[in-house]
Amino acid sequence: MSGVVVRAVGGRREEYRPIESRMMLSTHPVQVAANLLGLTGASELYVADLDAIRGGRELSPRVERLFREFNSPFWIDIGINSLRPATLLPDSPHVWPVVGLETASEPRHLTETLAASGSRRVAFSLDLKGGKLLGKWADWGVENERDALGLARRVVELGVHTLIVLDLARVGTGTGCGTEPLLRAIRDEFPDVELIAGGGVRTWADIDRLGEAGANAVLVASALHDGTITFPRPS
Repeated sequence: MSGVVVRAVGGRREEYRPIESRMMLSTHPVQVAANLLGLTGASELYVADLDAIRGGRELSPRVERLFREFNSPFWIDIGINSLRPATLLPDSPHVWPVVGLETASEPRHLTETLAASGSRRVAFSLDLKGGKLLGKWADWGVENERDALGLARRVVELGVHTLIVLDLARVGTGTGCGTEPLLRAIRDEFPDVELIAGGGVRTWADIDRLGEAGANAVLVASALHDGTITFPRPS
């Protein structure tokens, strides 16, 4: 946000501030990305372009630079909708669009992204806040604001193979994800869907619980900067 990496807390974007990290001094996205990859050995990065998500109509310059500097795959959330279609993203096999419920107000934003992305991976983010669906959830044909499983069914029917389950109220809080029951329900119904979980991860035990609930991967940021998750993993 505004050219630097920020700490997201509870989805209250007006309160986001530049990261204060035990593992690095820089807040520059390129340096932070390099440090995260080097520390964790991760093969993928997740980036939220908050300037775009908050209403911008183009990619942030430093986000564009990330794509030029690294060959690692990026999951990228720009707040895809009518103003910001997936075609704004570079036509690269390493840039994978995230369509988020919070900003994608209708199913066509997802179907258009899938059509434009060809063989590239596309994720749909089940955006929650306090367990409730964000955005115009009623336009997706679900029963109520807590019918996240119904929404998962809908987007899988539309062709999604990767789901991100993210409760914004938990992001940056270190209180755990709280989405394990939903992950189990999705995994039971869709054994072949890739599930990525995030929001509130603090320790390796949190990661283990998410894996046991069916997650294939976990989004982690604050716990790395705070030093509550370290590498190599303690035995």
